[in-house]
Amino acid sequence: MSTSSNTEDPSEPTRSPGTDTYVTVTAANTTAIPSLPNGSEPNISVREYIYFLPYPLPPGTEVPYSIHLPEKNPLNLPTHQLEPTDTLVLTSPKRTFVDIRIYKPFNAAEDLPPPANVLEPQRLEWAFAGTSSSRSITLSPTGPKHGKSQIRMEKDMWSNVTHSKWSHWIDSRYTVGSKDIPVDEGDMYPIAPDLTLEVGHAFHPALNAEKTHEEMWRDVHAISTNEAPHTTKLCVVLRCKAEHAGVRGLIVRVGQYCQGIVMERDRVTVERWEWHADLAGKTEREKWARSVRIGNSFLPCSAAFRAEVLGAGAVVRFHEYEWVVEELWEWK
Repeated sequence: MSTSSNTEDPSEPTRSPGTDTYVTVTAANTTAIPSLPNGSEPNISVREYIYFLPYPLPPGTEVPYSIHLPEKNPLNLPTHQLEPTDTLVLTSPKRTFVDIRIYKPFNAAEDLPPPANVLEPQRLEWAFAGTSSSRSITLSPTGPKHGKSQIRMEKDMWSNVTHSKWSHWIDSRYTVGSKDIPVDEGDMYPIAPDLTLEVGHAFHPALNAEKTHEEMWRDVHAISTNEAPHTTKLCVVLRCKAEHAGVRGLIVRVGQYCQGIVMERDRVTVERWEWHADLAGKTEREKWARSVRIGNSFLPCSAAFRAEVLGAGAVVRFHEYEWVVEELWEWK
């Protein structure tokens, strides 16, 4: 799966599938793009911060906790939230997601090696991909109950809270197919129209400890990258599955963002691309720029930039590995 002398050099701009002698593209029987029904739009989420608390929480701890800082801090924990990474999650209408977390420069004055979008492996904090699910739940009020009436406690209850699970089909911390990947789940509290707080617990390698965590997620609105006068937005999912070789990969594009992960047993490669209207170039495809690349394997993210000529079911083949267009959607 590693790139050979005939494939792209990671230090050079990624070429579109079809320009490499080892890459072939087979279009689908139809290139018609289905329209999304209302209420099933894809999602773009950026993490605003992560905040750690003890696990298990001391009895009577109010949850959520971090949203009350710094004024309210009964556990005498750090008074401000922290975001050490650049974390982006793209989720399709069928709940296929790619979550990539890149450490910010360790030194504010640190110069990245040229080109700036090719990063050292240690800058990858975590990357994983798979499917997610959510269900509505009712939670009892947390925090001190002494002196509160039943009416007050009912008023303090959160509404519209959901419990979400993320099933990791690929995880940069585990070999492909590992049965040891832990359950990833949390309760999602709606804070504002575009803000959701995730509360869960997990083992955090950087802390070498199990911790309760609160993560604030901000929804980003998808934009159209189509050339005028077309204003529709696109979502594309490509999947690579070669179990005999220990290879799995997923790419998700939602609007102006596209990112992917591929693993060959325990070797991981990730990429992130962003579309900018003000980039030099006349066509829609020329305005895509890769912002992150870590690893040496081939990722056909650029196939998602020309979904209109592929169609659902199309295949991008690299050597013996096939990437299949699993989802293709259009919406306004």
